[in-house]
Amino acid sequence: MGFKCGIVGLPNVGKSTLFNALTHAGVAMENYPFCTINPHVGVVNVPDKRLDLLAQIYKPDKIIPTTLQFVDIAGLVRGASKGEGLGNQFLSHIQAVDAIIHVVRCFENPNVVHIDEKLDPQRDFEIVETEILLKDLEIVENRREKLIAKAKSGDEQTKKQLKILDDIRSLLIKGQSAKQYHAHPEEEYFIRELALLSNKPVIILGNISEDEAISGNKSAITEAFEKFALQTGNLFLTVSANLELELSELPPADRKILMNEWKIAEPGLDRLIRAGYELLRLITFFTMESKIVQAWTIPVNTTAVKAAAEIHSSFEDRFIKAEVRHWKDIENLRSENLLREQGLVHIEGKSYLVHDGDVITFKLAAG
Repeated sequence: MGFKCGIVGLPNVGKSTLFNALTHAGVAMENYPFCTINPHVGVVNVPDKRLDLLAQIYKPDKIIPTTLQFVDIAGLVRGASKGEGLGNQFLSHIQAVDAIIHVVRCFENPNVVHIDEKLDPQRDFEIVETEILLKDLEIVENRREKLIAKAKSGDEQTKKQLKILDDIRSLLIKGQSAKQYHAHPEEEYFIRELALLSNKPVIILGNISEDEAISGNKSAITEAFEKFALQTGNLFLTVSANLELELSELPPADRKILMNEWKIAEPGLDRLIRAGYELLRLITFFTMESKIVQAWTIPVNTTAVKAAAEIHSSFEDRFIKAEVRHWKDIENLRSENLLREQGLVHIEGKSYLVHDGDVITFKLAAG
């Protein structure tokens, strides 16, 4: 299962720079609007020190990390929901992702073109948010028109769906996202079917200058925007896309030297990837088969049988049981034999809910 995080924002705020730092894709980063037209997709390894621990103990021939997908979507502009700047096309690209990383520029640079003479991160954020809300309003209005006639016939299901649409429409008109609608469990399928952009989880990413990232001293612009961003209820991070790109292009040894010199504890990209994981409510489990230690991504509350199906679809039908141990126990004992002696390898059935950090051996019927 691939989980996609879409990188959005105004033109020239650092989206493609960030994408290149994440994926090493070499996407063009020209100093003019709409340099990116078609979305670029890159697969990024999720950093996880637990893989290193498992490798030390089980000594596999190969280690395979789990991944996230990142999508570089072209810059949106005011009027995008009405087609400005090929806006409808770009907005449709957002529908295909699971979460949004909204990049907002928080640094002055006279050499980089901006949409306005004065830098104003809150204004820039609100331009994109408004276009997303307007697109959602259009989606809701179109669906309402289709249901109104049917509701007149007295169909109860249609009446309920119209009530949902009316409530969401009211939120959008007030400038609130579809996420603010508190759905009952039986309504969730209908709401997912609408594919509303403002219903997607969001990370607001303040793109700061290299100097600010290295010094750790937030500028007045960044501090003011962070205060605003946190009030939206979304996750907020700051990263210097330029600095992250420079670091990502260095050999690991040189990167470590520079990070130590600049007192950077970890790459900002690692923080972003983890935040994407948190935002999508994902967890990682591990397998050790055929001399391969591998990490796998699943949503929270996934059962053992569905986790097995992530490895291969046939595993769901062939599932017999799961041998489960937890990485913390492995870290403490550092021995499979000791784990078994102390009863820390437990047998679970199909309905077991997999925990983050579980290390699982699936027992399957012959295929």
